[in-house]
Amino acid sequence: MKWSENFKVKFHETDANEAVGVSQIFKYIQEAAMCQLSIQNPTYKELLAEKKAFVLSNIRVEMYSRLYAYDEIQARSWACPSRGLGFIRCYDIKRGDETVCEAYSSWALVSTEDKKLFKVSDIDTSGYYLDEPVELEHSSRVHVPSELTMSLVGEYTVKYSDIDFNGHMNNTNYADMLCDVIPDTENLRVKSIGICFHSEAKYKESLKIYMGKTDGKYYFRTVRESDGRTNIEAEIIPETI
Repeated sequence: MKWSENFKVKFHETDANEAVGVSQIFKYIQEAAMCQLSIQNPTYKELLAEKKAFVLSNIRVEMYSRLYAYDEIQARSWACPSRGLGFIRCYDIKRGDETVCEAYSSWALVSTEDKKLFKVSDIDTSGYYLDEPVELEHSSRVHVPSELTMSLVGEYTVKYSDIDFNGHMNNTNYADMLCDVIPDTENLRVKSIGICFHSEAKYKESLKIYMGKTDGKYYFRTVRESDGRTNIEAEIIPETI
């Protein structure tokens, strides 16, 4: 069974091409997930009370068509059979009978005190809506080709408006940061995006953005200036509008 939330696309959620950008897609699907986690046990607040939190490890979003202002959509989210340390959660967005996008993600459950990782078997998730995972064309795990030359294309300082209550850049904001450094981005749309999260970016952290392109795909690596650690690795597959 899939949890669903209905949305009506607002005009201010669209870009210069009058279409919804990929960061807003992240917001729709994760809002659906948070609505589920606010009601079904263990809720997000219950986990926080136990000093536990879900942290996104990797996500892949496949976009099949574009959304426009005032489209009425249904964003759906559901937990999937999981094991080990990875909690699998999938999503899709429907516009009537049309599937606009699908997404696959893996989350880690961590201690907010000492960053200890919990196994799937450590908590009871039987209260969540459960269904089978989506099958996507591309993996949620990003592998930057080892032979690819990546160049510094920009720097980004995490702003107050980027962070959530954890004090870290919210994962729904990363796609905009990456798309903004792609050449000719105004004439492209994102068909597929995958992001792997390696370390958090805190408020006022400076990130160096490295990018390379091969076989029509853009690859990214962001590095924290404070300690040189990789923040994320990502892949974007665009197409011309």
